[in-house]
Amino acid sequence: MSYDWDFGVLWEYRGLLAQGVLRTAKIVALSVVLGILIGMLLTPLRMSERIWLRWPATAMIEVFRSCPPLVLVVWTYYCLPIIAGLTLPAYWTCVFAISVYSGVYFAEIFRSGVQAVDRGLVEAAQSVGMPRWRILHRIVLPLAFLRIMPPFTGQCIMAIKNSVLGSYIAVGEILYEGQRLSTHSFRPLEVLSFVAFFFICTIMPLSLIAGAIERKIHRRYFRR
Repeated sequence: MSYDWDFGVLWEYRGLLAQGVLRTAKIVALSVVLGILIGMLLTPLRMSERIWLRWPATAMIEVFRSCPPLVLVVWTYYCLPIIAGLTLPAYWTCVFAISVYSGVYFAEIFRSGVQAVDRGLVEAAQSVGMPRWRILHRIVLPLAFLRIMPPFTGQCIMAIKNSVLGSYIAVGEILYEGQRLSTHSFRPLEVLSFVAFFFICTIMPLSLIAGAIERKIHRRYFRR
């Protein structure tokens, strides 16, 4: 079965596709930043020795980790206004849902990184009179960062992928605009191939950069 490819449709509707790309980038940027802030807030609560702080944080993390992100987006958009009387625009619903979903994972990533640092290394540094700030800079942060870098990068990539969930509630991100353009132009292969190419070209460099940073940190702090 032959198909007459015509990628000229992409140039013809470049403005619409550019809007979708820009909106996707904004959703991802806001979701990652807010997710990191949520994770940084939940991490000390999750590690607290006080039960009344640890249990609610743990319950929140487990509940949102158990909920698929699409269900969270749809529930926030349709059910939250009825239950809490809070109505969010579709765009901010998508940002909120992805931020919370990412935030609970960031919290677990940060917690695992901190707990992975061997307490004996810190005590050894203290025994030789190393200042606290130097222990933090030379031992704790490099070790913790090296541990969290792969899962942290993976969660950022998941935030990029989860941005397409906005299409289910008519947020004009790249997939939603691509679907609209496919219907209008009758060129679904060209348009959806562009959407797939966009995500590949976004995610692959991010993975390579994260790997390069990890190797650089390892060479700097863990030279033999």
